[in-house]
Amino acid sequence: MKKSDFEYVLSLLRQFAGWDLSNDKYFIIDKKLYNFICEKGYSSVEDLIAELKMGQKAMLWQVVEALTLSDTYFYRDYPVFKFFENYMLPQMREINRSSKKLRIWSLGCSTGQETYSIAMGVKHKLLGAKDWNVTITGTDISSYSISRAQKGAYSQFDVQMGLNMRQILENFHLEGGMWQINDDIAAMVEFRRYNLMDELTHSDKYDIIFCRYVLQYFPPEIQRKLIAKIYSRQMPSGFLYLGMNETVNALNEFYQPVNGIECLYQAKPNVEIPVFEDDVASAPQVKAQSNDEDDIPSFVRPQNLTFRAPPAINPLKEKN
Repeated sequence: MKKSDFEYVLSLLRQFAGWDLSNDKYFIIDKKLYNFICEKGYSSVEDLIAELKMGQKAMLWQVVEALTLSDTYFYRDYPVFKFFENYMLPQMREINRSSKKLRIWSLGCSTGQETYSIAMGVKHKLLGAKDWNVTITGTDISSYSISRAQKGAYSQFDVQMGLNMRQILENFHLEGGMWQINDDIAAMVEFRRYNLMDELTHSDKYDIIFCRYVLQYFPPEIQRKLIAKIYSRQMPSGFLYLGMNETVNALNEFYQPVNGIECLYQAKPNVEIPVFEDDVASAPQVKAQSNDEDDIPSFVRPQNLTFRAPPAINPLKEKN
């Protein structure tokens, strides 16, 4: 892929998704672009880029969605979900005892594994609370991902990524060679396509928001706007989960860390939401031209990728 073509692809991600990716993400983008080309039957990257430059928004969005698909699996960062089940849910049961309502938002839910993992935890730890009104909303920029999440059907490989056999049998059933999520789990979950760069079209407030490994792709000036937007949909003193070791500028303006869990934050009371002069969706468009037309090597062998296990979270510390 030519450097100018790579820069053009990055400009699309900035314009439509707000992502500010550096050159070290080249191999990830190249791999996803290669898969897209193979799926759609293009003969080369150059042919695809030429069609994109014609400006057809439907095709532009197809490419943006393909490039923003994120890796996901059930119970990703297992200790985080165990803390959620063993400590967060019992606490929320006490806090919301009178209303018997629980609202959770899974931002950047991809193909639904995170959202369904949350629902499994709720089912497991809120036994005896069947009269509760529980809604778990998963949103993602990719309509393809949302479509897959809504079906709730996963391969043997998918369910084995993070779940043991007991969890699989308790929450899924075999249907047409796929593991289909059970009705009691699906009843708690809804999925919507939503681009975090867009204005919020609903007024829902959430007790817990999962926004893991999403904000890290945005530049600092947009991170602050997105954190303010997320905070505006947070219940008073609600909780926010970020990714492990994820650093987000301006987070401390709206949230305070929860003692003992490095990726969990609680909304500060009565923070005034700033008014931003420019719309958050007006990300700068980068010119696709470049004087450097040298080819850079393409990454076309996914089997060469290596998996790095996530770090363990800090043990729970008792508050003074």
